[in-house]
Amino acid sequence: MKSVCLTYFFWLIGGWFGLHHLYLRRDRHAFLMWSTAGGYWGFGWFRDFLKIPTYVKDANEDPAYMEALIQLMRKKKRPPYSFFRQAGQVVAGNFWGWAVELAIPQEEIFGYSVKWLNLLIPVAIALGVHAAGNVGRVRGSFIWALFGAYSWVPLRFYGSDTISIAAFISSTVFEAKALEWRRTPQEPRSFSRRIVVLGACFLLYCNLWFAFMYFNLEVTDSSGETIKFRDALHNFLTSPLWKDFLQTLKSIITKWWHQGWKESWKLLMNELDPHGERQALTVLGLEEGVTQEEITAQWRKLSREWHPDRYMDPVKKQEAQEKFMEYNAAYETLSQMKARRFKKNKSFQDD
Repeated sequence: MKSVCLTYFFWLIGGWFGLHHLYLRRDRHAFLMWSTAGGYWGFGWFRDFLKIPTYVKDANEDPAYMEALIQLMRKKKRPPYSFFRQAGQVVAGNFWGWAVELAIPQEEIFGYSVKWLNLLIPVAIALGVHAAGNVGRVRGSFIWALFGAYSWVPLRFYGSDTISIAAFISSTVFEAKALEWRRTPQEPRSFSRRIVVLGACFLLYCNLWFAFMYFNLEVTDSSGETIKFRDALHNFLTSPLWKDFLQTLKSIITKWWHQGWKESWKLLMNELDPHGERQALTVLGLEEGVTQEEITAQWRKLSREWHPDRYMDPVKKQEAQEKFMEYNAAYETLSQMKARRFKKNKSFQDD
């Protein structure tokens, strides 16, 4: 028997990923929730707050709930229209269609264009509509969803948001022609089979977004120039910043392995520089362990060199002003830290 309280708990901690639906064995619904960002940026997740008691009754086959459902099936030959069900179909078809379109490489692969793969976009739209339309006690044929989704082909020439329109047409055709009651319960699946199916769907969907990031995603730098995300990522992974991070991570792990958590925590705090000491030393061009006299001397030297009054050119004057303020801030940080440490050491010696 499924618990309402436990379902709400799963909804709270992992509802955006469909965790409460996994608990209720509503795997299709769980995947739809995850693949559409919580049912279109959290709307489906919020609506589930009101629907959870019904979902639990359905999962437990509550006698009163089942009797009411049977009476409804006898009264109405087809499931009544639901705005939220069709909205879910449109959202899923839209998300999955966009995922495929964005994943198709715009550049040639091994000298060949693969833009013919755009013909798979209606298939993705239909799969989304069909998946959302087969949640719960209703079901419908994939063929009708696919028939409506291929309205995308002529719409493509108009250059509008054709995927959203095709998803709406597909869901409308599906609702009108394919939807019927699921009169026989679905055969329960073993836990291992559920994991395999969900894992395969998860990997396939993720690979679409990985393909988009590798082939088509571009980033814009501060000068307005665009560069492929894959090239930007490669440059970052070979940059001094990333190498320094890896070296720091390696040092922390080594420290933890040989000297324990306490020493590794000290090293981590030192690397994070919470008080800004290392950054201030870098700004003033000093090494660790310098005295207050050395800090003051260096600050005075740099302040004289970059005092704004020494420059007449507006651009150079602005640069000098920024550097002058940066040196003052670094000097203040280091001086305050030196003063606190001196006071702490003096108090310790007195004790």
